[in-house]
Amino acid sequence: MIVCAYAGLIFLLSVLPFHGGLADVPHLDNVVHLAEYLVFTVLLVHALRANPANEPIFLFWAWMYATSYGALMELIQIMVPWRSADVSDALANALGAAIGVWIGSRNTQRVGS
Repeated sequence: MIVCAYAGLIFLLSVLPFHGGLADVPHLDNVVHLAEYLVFTVLLVHALRANPANEPIFLFWAWMYATSYGALMELIQIMVPWRSADVSDALANALGAAIGVWIGSRNTQRVGS
């Protein structure tokens, strides 16, 4: 449920108009994308870890789900007139997801244990 709620929050942030002076800070958008998808992937790792699967497989799928969702959000932004898609945002999403997998894999305690 938490993963779904966070995915919904990412969707809202991806389609709502953005107004603010922070857009003038160089590369801040990429840092925000990285952090957003890092948290998303840590949540995914913990959600997928609850299923007794082989760890490298669920770590891969957590990264793949988050990276694919990030790419989907960029594609959706192409269709939203007040937003724009950017390859660097998609790369920041994927990098954030990779770091999220790494952080999530460091916590070896299983959910529900």
